[in-house]
Order: sequence, then C-alpha cells, then structure tokens
Amino acid sequence: MEMITITSMLVFGIYSLLVLLLLINVSSMMAILLLIIAPVGSVLIIPEAIIGFLTHQHIVLANGLVPVNNLHILLIIWSTLTGLILYTEFLTWYLSRSRT
Repeated sequence: MEMITITSMLVFGIYSLLVLLLLINVSSMMAILLLIIAPVGSVLIIPEAIIGFLTHQHIVLANGLVPVNNLHILLIIWSTLTGLILYTEFLTWYLSRSRT
C-alpha cells in the first residue's frame, strides 16, 4: 500500500474518532464545530500542503471518468457524521419533550 494511502486512512480515522468522542462525551455543538473548523482551518493555515493532500487521487472508477480523491472521502465523512449529529440532536429533543 502506498504511504499517502496509509496516511490518509490514519488522518481520516483519527479525525472521525475525535468528532465521535466529542459527540458522545462533550456535546454535539463541539463535535460539529470540530467537524467544520478542523479542515477549513487547516486549509487556511497551510494551504499548499492540505490542498495537495486533498487532491491526492486514490482510485479511478468508470473507465477513468470518476476519480476518487481525499476530498471525496472527506465529503463522505462530513455527510455521515453530520447525519449522525443531527439524528442524535433530533432524538434528544424528541425524548426530552414533555408528554401531555
């Protein structure tokens, strides 16, 4: 396996784990802040390195028509974790409302 692929797996795994730990142990607001601020802040701080990392191509699907970059993986992680956070917020609201 290529070194950048292993690095990508580690970065996205640690990032997802930190967001989930914040969601479970602290609050959903802190989790969503980390979910958004970490990638955006890193692009603002070191743009060349992060843009190079996000544009690294892993595989190409559909006879070369669909490349899969780290940015696509980040978007998948964002959408999945945002769905989890919104679901837990909705479930918390539903369970805590007064029953009449």
